[in-house]
Amino acid sequence: METTNLFDPSLALTPSELVLLSGEQFAKKVLGGNTKLLHSEASVSVSQLGQAILAAAFLENEKSGATKLDIRQKKALLGLRKVNGLFVIPVNESIVWPENSFENHICKLAEKMGDKNEVSRIVYSWLGHDSSSPWNAVIHEVKEGLSSRGLLDRREEKKLKVFTSVNHELLPDTLGHSKPARIDAVKQLLTNCQRSRKEVWDLLVKQLKKAISDRTEQSDSNF
Repeated sequence: METTNLFDPSLALTPSELVLLSGEQFAKKVLGGNTKLLHSEASVSVSQLGQAILAAAFLENEKSGATKLDIRQKKALLGLRKVNGLFVIPVNESIVWPENSFENHICKLAEKMGDKNEVSRIVYSWLGHDSSSPWNAVIHEVKEGLSSRGLLDRREEKKLKVFTSVNHELLPDTLGHSKPARIDAVKQLLTNCQRSRKEVWDLLVKQLKKAISDRTEQSDSNF
């Protein structure tokens, strides 16, 4: 397996962060459920962007040699039947991602969860809590990782003296790390998986959506 990854430690941005900062190349605007991009006034589908962010991180972790995506059977319907699941197997601990990046969290959680390290469980654990819009939470968490490394400006604002909202703004130097060649490499990584590893891609997308569904707040009307 080729182990040259898309992340250069001197460049600061991971593949999932590159997707966030070039969202118009990975998602389109839809009728409802859009998110405003950091680097422009444009908006794109929050679910399309969130899916691309997560998928890029899992696939690049594998390409780098840090982890392996493993299809194996698991029990379903109270153990009455078996279905395929997609698991993240730790391989090389020497591959280092920036602290607080999603790529870094994947490696830590895959190791911590042992044989329970399914893609959906990793995303579910990383998100930390339920919300009305888990796809927005995905984007927020990636922004928080960038701000913790000084790559985004983070500002808190009190609303009605009770609620606190967090705003992130792009710093001028950060976008300079988002080189076209690196963005193209991430796009190719996603395309190659869709075309050449259809079963992996289908399971990856299915499990990302499951994590989002499981992290969606249930309203009283649902009971």
